[in-house]
Amino acid sequence: MMHSNNQLIRILTIALILGAVLFIFFAEMSHLDSKQAVTSDETIYIQGDGEISKQDNEPVTEYEPVTEYEEVISTEIDIAQTEDISNKDWADSSAENTNLKQILDFEHVTLLVANMNKNERDRVLSDQDLFKQVIESEVNNRSALMAAADNELNQNPNVKFMMQRNSENMLLEFYLNLLIKRKLPENFPSNEQIISYYDSNKETQFTFPLRVRIWQIFLSKPKDATEEEILEIQKNAEEIISKIKSGINDFTNLAVSKSEHEQSRNRGGYMGVMEVDGLLPEIKEYILESKIGEISDPIETDSGLHILKRGLILAEEILPFEEAEDQIRQILIKQTGRQLKNVIFEQAREDYPQQISENTIEEWWLKLKEESESQF
Repeated sequence: MMHSNNQLIRILTIALILGAVLFIFFAEMSHLDSKQAVTSDETIYIQGDGEISKQDNEPVTEYEPVTEYEEVISTEIDIAQTEDISNKDWADSSAENTNLKQILDFEHVTLLVANMNKNERDRVLSDQDLFKQVIESEVNNRSALMAAADNELNQNPNVKFMMQRNSENMLLEFYLNLLIKRKLPENFPSNEQIISYYDSNKETQFTFPLRVRIWQIFLSKPKDATEEEILEIQKNAEEIISKIKSGINDFTNLAVSKSEHEQSRNRGGYMGVMEVDGLLPEIKEYILESKIGEISDPIETDSGLHILKRGLILAEEILPFEEAEDQIRQILIKQTGRQLKNVIFEQAREDYPQQISENTIEEWWLKLKEESESQF
């Protein structure tokens, strides 16, 4: 009845991924009802340390058509869906309480679709072929889970622990999201809060300094390079420049084949958009004095020789409020969510204290450290 080790590893992976979704769908709300408010009636609003990352700048787009289904489960709960479960017991997330040998049925598919995020749910229900992919994917998963259970893999202590931990993490995520959603006003952040954040952070977050697009071919030099080695590197650099200027080869191809800066080499030498004031003095001087598209002579720095091609210089500018508005909204929601989570954890620690002393923590650490060292 036992399968090969490779099959068990694959089964284990599938079981761990799906275990949480199969175990937890609702959390008991008695704690919510007993605590009318997680924090004060004031809306928590943080102005500090919000940063716009590249990811934050990207707009939210509609789902692209796909050829293969990838499950997307939402961890947000509609508050209205939880009002009738306040008197129920905590969701039992134990591995023993889950029927891993149950055949896929309509009830399971209904719960699966209900717990997708809205965009994914709409997409699946509007496309019969995609819905079929969902069923096929779930059938594969269910069959593999049944095989894992038949091999009693779910009885392995480590597997049982990870299944339990994953299901508890899912329950915690539902719980935190629900509390945060209940505490955040429907119109948060308000237009006034967004404007205030923009005005307070305009110079640090929404002002872009002088920038330039740069391409480079980099030839490194050893720390203790001899004069002969440096001359050889210089000769190689001049040969590269000669090939570019004579048209024998272009900058991009030579960057790919000759440059020793791995990140830019893979992009034909493109370094991206860089702040001029952040460049090394030797490179900054060339950038400010050169013309667009011009190829530099070898520029020597402590790390090596740089052959540069200057692109467009982007003037200093301030991101207009209209373009920053959506980014600020997401920043404030994330910041407030983080602070609310801290309040929730503090309240939970008061209501359900964990009495673990510093001595106990040190004792656990020393014991585990000793066991670990004895095994290797």
